[in-house]
Amino acid sequence: MSFLVSIILPNFNHAQYLKQRLDSVFDQTYQNFEVILLDDKSTDNSREILSQYAKHEKVTHCIFNEINSGNTFKQWSKGISVAKGDLIWIAETDDFCENSFLEKVVKPFQNEPELALSYCQSNRINEKGEITGNWITHTENLHQTLFLKDFMQSGNEFIKHFLIYKNVIPNASAVVFKKKKADEAGEFDFDPVLKTCGDWLFYIKLISNAKISFVHESLNNFRYHSESVISRSLQKDVRTSIIDIELKTRKKIIKFLGNKKMDQLSVIYAKNKEINIDLKYEKGILFLETNKKIKGAFILSTILKTFLERYKFRQKLKSKIAKILK
Repeated sequence: MSFLVSIILPNFNHAQYLKQRLDSVFDQTYQNFEVILLDDKSTDNSREILSQYAKHEKVTHCIFNEINSGNTFKQWSKGISVAKGDLIWIAETDDFCENSFLEKVVKPFQNEPELALSYCQSNRINEKGEITGNWITHTENLHQTLFLKDFMQSGNEFIKHFLIYKNVIPNASAVVFKKKKADEAGEFDFDPVLKTCGDWLFYIKLISNAKISFVHESLNNFRYHSESVISRSLQKDVRTSIIDIELKTRKKIIKFLGNKKMDQLSVIYAKNKEINIDLKYEKGILFLETNKKIKGAFILSTILKTFLERYKFRQKLKSKIAKILK
């Protein structure tokens, strides 16, 4: 069975990368696809480049926004709404991939009707397109060997072991998912809080009570900008804001999961609570380290409170484990 893939390219000011991106799309060994070009009111010469590629026979839509949407997920939503394919690939316009990307990432869908999402490993690349690392390091603290080979597993298990900790799928360009599952997930949440974390919640919606597949080959090249959200999140003065966004995103994730009939929810809830406590504690420490102008007594009380919560939570968890082992 050959699935039609709708390739959505949401662009904003990536003119310098567009040719490499688009050529890597049209040169795929898997050729059963349509291309949907979207531009979110770019201020560089993106429109000129996209207009040239729009003449390609595979391009079914080329849409230029007259007003910038301010949210990449609005572009995702627009592309999905006009897509005719069985599968969707959001090909970010500053990335590029191997010519065999679609062939290998689509293959797991052939014999597994419950598969909702398939993705591959990614290289880190800089502004010049040079490989500077690999995203295997993003999951090493969660599992040392699993991501060294191909696998398929229950989406609920994947959420419990990986996605409840963090978004272990760092780049949309590495992902192919079923349009039907995206339609079932409903409208995107355009809350500004999710502007940088919307994909995390979206992936959880896609794979809950379904299956996920991983291809260990690094077929995708994720451009890692020095001013990207991920890069800036490592800076102490930005990290506190990132923590706030993560805490609010986690609240939305837990609310969604609470409405789903899925096993092991209690384990997921417990782990999420522990992570939330640790995040609040980290935020308090960062406030002190970066000399934020907030009353010291308030910060100290927050740190002491979260420290106590951490201690009580872990003692309670140890007690439960001890009873189980008896």
